Amino acid sequence: MPNPVDSPLTEDLRVILGNLAEGLFDLTAWLNSPGKYEPPLPAKDMPWRAAGHRFSPSDLKVIPFFEGSLREASGEDDLFNRWAKVTANPLRFSPMEDVQGWRKNRGLASVPQFGIAKSANVFLTDSVGHAISRRAFYDPCWAVLQAAVAARLKKGPVDFGGLANDLATDLAPEWPRTINPPSSVFIAQFVCDLLYAMLGMRNPVAPPMQYALLAELGEFRRAGNAFEPSDVAANVAALRKLLEKMLAAPPPPPVTPPVHPAVGSPPHDKL
Repeated sequence: MPNPVDSPLTEDLRVILGNLAEGLFDLTAWLNSPGKYEPPLPAKDMPWRAAGHRFSPSDLKVIPFFEGSLREASGEDDLFNRWAKVTANPLRFSPMEDVQGWRKNRGLASVPQFGIAKSANVFLTDSVGHAISRRAFYDPCWAVLQAAVAARLKKGPVDFGGLANDLATDLAPEWPRTINPPSSVFIAQFVCDLLYAMLGMRNPVAPPMQYALLAELGEFRRAGNAFEPSDVAANVAALRKLLEKMLAAPPPPPVTPPVHPAVGSPPHDKL
């Protein structure tokens, strides 16, 4: 395990992960997709929609946020090491002199279990079910990810969208099957961490860019976004106007009812 004060990522890895994030989330294509919802905000409050701008995860500073989450993991490693000891011997740190007798008198199992990982109360686990930090999870992935990108660079520019798809389906030949975690598990966790960065409002970029993805999803219940009675009144008026328009619209033409064969008739294909 690297020293927790060391930078979790090299510059090369930052570039690779930034490109991989863009391969996973083509936000510009999403914005331009037919029927895409457009937030009811002034243009000045949506710089990601400015003419000629390509909206990408880098606008949301996802990699600096991700690197910060890796650095925060140093304290978790100490806690999880203690949990591993408790899992092996759940009563190891019990202050009671006769803890087995205490359990027996209450009808408890003679063999206790420390099931915090099995109960899904931890964020990440390793291949044997022990809780691990983000940094411990990702550390085995960096060298093989760099090797995979280097191998594809020999054939030309890397299609990071294609690489992301290959990793997600365990079809990247550059990622050995002996590596733990498998590439699909790595990419699934990386997607979760990217979404945390883009939606959690802790990413190191100033508003309104900080909440760009939330706005594009129509999510206005976010920190710092207040609504006044006037906002409610305006929305009620808009809803009433929409309902009046729907009620005033001519009814649709009647639909010809289906013709059902009489009871006992043979199937139409048997006539």
